[in-house]
Amino acid sequence: MADRRKDVIRETDAEAIRLAKTLIRSARFGALAVIEPGSGSPLASRVGVATDIDGAPLILVSMLSAHTGAILADPRCSLLVGEPGKGDPLAHPRLTLVCRAARLERGSDEH
Repeated sequence: MADRRKDVIRETDAEAIRLAKTLIRSARFGALAVIEPGSGSPLASRVGVATDIDGAPLILVSMLSAHTGAILADPRCSLLVGEPGKGDPLAHPRLTLVCRAARLERGSDEH
């Protein structure tokens, strides 16, 4: 019998959707990856994460952060969430979201 490797990409079934929603809702931090505008190089930063009422991820950014300038120049980014546990961190659930950042202005309806 051929040795079959475990598929690491889950089927998009109800259980996978539930796990993805749980990972996003419970995330308190994540890794934000952006494109550095000066060089076009990737830039990753640890960021605090929360969610809005619909479950969309939110991050609070500072105008002093390199990733903020990168997002303002090019809103394409990705966000990796998932709480590492004991042992191999790659053995624990995690989710990468491919995103397009949008700025929420203080005092706006979205804010």
